[in-house]
Amino acid sequence: MPGHPRKKIEIIVEAPLQRSVLEWLSQQGVKGWSVLPRVIGGGQHGERSGDDVTRAFDNVMIVAVTTEPVARQVLDGFHQRFANAVAIVYISDVEVARPYRF
Repeated sequence: MPGHPRKKIEIIVEAPLQRSVLEWLSQQGVKGWSVLPRVIGGGQHGERSGDDVTRAFDNVMIVAVTTEPVARQVLDGFHQRFANAVAIVYISDVEVARPYRF
């Protein structure tokens, strides 16, 4: 079965912004998503170790697959909409078996 090209969007953002980001993605035309909780790592803003008892400083990763126009819209508009967020946004090429779901 041939694959169908799509774009994968990965957004790492602080957990308190999760709901706002998901609502905004839906408004941009993203049909579905997955959330990976408690993402840890380090970078320009220091290290996020995931050991905060309150979980107030946890990061989550939101993953979605969509068409290229929608992914570009998300990439171009994310940092305008969430200008004050500590966030990383990636898009990459993927192939899917059921293109109508994305």
